[in-house]
Amino acid sequence: MMKEEMFKLEQLFRSVFKMMKQDINEILGKEISSGELSVIRFINEKGAMKASDLSKLMEVSASHITSVTDSLVEKELIIRERSLEDRRVVELALTTKGEEVLSRLDQKKSEYFQKLFQSFEKEEIAHFIKLFEKLLENKL
Repeated sequence: MMKEEMFKLEQLFRSVFKMMKQDINEILGKEISSGELSVIRFINEKGAMKASDLSKLMEVSASHITSVTDSLVEKELIIRERSLEDRRVVELALTTKGEEVLSRLDQKKSEYFQKLFQSFEKEEIAHFIKLFEKLLENKL
């Protein structure tokens, strides 16, 4: 591929990613950060878990998870509770409020992506998917 094409491709990726990130942050508003949303999504999908396990799953530092989970506890979206199997272990679990916030924000994000891609044909979207999967397979 020519140098000019690579430069153009890089610029387009940056512009699209920046636009989408700004739009998603606007959707989330001041209610929750994208990092906090990721944490409650993981807990929702995997069930109650230790902060250290969450840290490994998300591939972030334990201190980052502590900071994010402190904020989520304060917002009453998650709770810290003792494990039923081992009382020494503290697990993070989603609250009903956390489930509601996750559901509502996922719905808003879904609507955003529907609008964003509404001008594309089904085949074009399928092509996007194939190209991004191929790109992930080529990860350096």
